[in-house]
Amino acid sequence: MYLLSGALLILTVAAALHIMWRIRWGFPPGNFPSVLAYHKVTSFEFGGTWMPPARFAAQIDALLDAGYRFIDEEAFLGVLEGERGGSAREVLLTFDDGYRELLDGAVPILERRGIPALIFLISDFVGRENEWELRLPGRRFRHLDWDEIRDLAGRGFTFGSHTCTHRDLRRLPTAAVRTELLSSKRAIEGHVAAPVRSLSYPFGLTTPAIAQEASRAGYRAAFSMYPPAPNRRIERYNLRREGVYVIDSALSLRIKLGRGGMFWCEDLKGRAINAVAVLTPLLKGFGMFRVDR
Repeated sequence: MYLLSGALLILTVAAALHIMWRIRWGFPPGNFPSVLAYHKVTSFEFGGTWMPPARFAAQIDALLDAGYRFIDEEAFLGVLEGERGGSAREVLLTFDDGYRELLDGAVPILERRGIPALIFLISDFVGRENEWELRLPGRRFRHLDWDEIRDLAGRGFTFGSHTCTHRDLRRLPTAAVRTELLSSKRAIEGHVAAPVRSLSYPFGLTTPAIAQEASRAGYRAAFSMYPPAPNRRIERYNLRREGVYVIDSALSLRIKLGRGGMFWCEDLKGRAINAVAVLTPLLKGFGMFRVDR
């Protein structure tokens, strides 16, 4: 009796969540590429935004076997700006933060398969440890330096801005937001000698006013994670990405991109995880981090 009651409760909650999701967010458009957001590709860290290299390779191969095609930043911008048609079978691969672990954990895997990627850099922390992160054990990682970044650019990888210091832009005055967006863009362009066309908001968080500043700064696209608008809406300066975390498998990745019957579960899971990211800047505000400029 108790088992039956429990099962009915679970089914009722699941049905209610599904109805809420259909009304509030729904499915993305069927003719627009998906965007994946990875962070660290490394053996271990205390946190959820990492992926073991072997599992990363298995995920990439599973998507290739399923018929997905990885596109570069230029091709994605072409779809966004109406210069070419898009497809839900196309995927733009992005990495936030620009960690040095990518050199060993991700780049060889991608190069062997001829897969491009867009890497978002925190310009003030290039070549430095991630002192902007929460002070937790096992979370000290070094970012790519400018020589490594230039080398990767010469090998076909592209770079975007993740701001100067990875602060929550919503908590900054307008002048500081402009500095974060413009200074990071100019710094990366000066070192890489290539235009910075894309922005990734720290913590995937933005507002209409910040999106407007991104447009004024000259970015052609800006990525969040899970915007509050319905998934069918494509907003150039608040683009949706599928977060990929250590709990994700090749199967969950295919569900994220497949936009089929179980897509809603992955969408709600991603939104819940990204909501927890709000705690990071709050904890930083209580003195759990320091930015050494």
